[in-house]
Amino acid sequence: MTIRQLTAPHAVLLEESQNGAPQTSEMIRGERFRILEERDGWLRAENAFDGHVGWLPPGTTHREPVAPTHRVRALRADLHPGPTHRAPPVATLSFGSLVTLDGRAGNGWVGTDDGLWLFAGWLEPLDAAPATDHIATALRFLETPYVWGGRSSFGIDCSGLVLTAMAAAGIVSHHSSGMQRKDERLGTWLSDDGRDVEYRRGDIVFFPGHVGLMVDGTNLLHATVFTMSVVIEPLAEVAKRAEINGVRRPSITRA
Repeated sequence: MTIRQLTAPHAVLLEESQNGAPQTSEMIRGERFRILEERDGWLRAENAFDGHVGWLPPGTTHREPVAPTHRVRALRADLHPGPTHRAPPVATLSFGSLVTLDGRAGNGWVGTDDGLWLFAGWLEPLDAAPATDHIATALRFLETPYVWGGRSSFGIDCSGLVLTAMAAAGIVSHHSSGMQRKDERLGTWLSDDGRDVEYRRGDIVFFPGHVGLMVDGTNLLHATVFTMSVVIEPLAEVAKRAEINGVRRPSITRA
């Protein structure tokens, strides 16, 4: 099967090969994918990052894979045509995007292999140590718009937020709250219903079709259609809208 690499800043993965079909996930710059099927310019693709499968729309830009050298660790990073903030940006990359630098550097800027420039402070080497606090990562997405199937700083859903935060800590799961609930990589199972749990920062709380992250013993950070954004709410308030059906505690959680 053909392996390609996304060059667009981000791209939707849809459930069907037609405009207006529901979004099932999202890919971001530098991720590799397998082409499983091609239909009238649509590509049925499997994202190598998390194994998610969906249809890429016609016109989505991609190339033969090249080895990335760095990862975007800013929430968003603008690509500029020259090594200066005065040159208007031509595109914006999301947190976690992968780029290949070409060795050019000057005034705190570095060149990418497509001839553009990024501010060096927005990047980290690909082999940088994983983040030690997945909640600190998730908090950076506070007020990001809710987008069904999103997993970027342009728009994100509940499982996309958990996936992104945990991946930054070195644990890649699934872009699905139901599959995350069953995924032992995300930590020790504490409860089937959330009762008698002494919640800690970092705990992952599941609801039917939904998931969020505890920022402390009482408050939940989550991407929700209730506000169409990433917000912090008292867990007790969220539990009034949907019953808790699981709690996991990641091993990276700090007490």
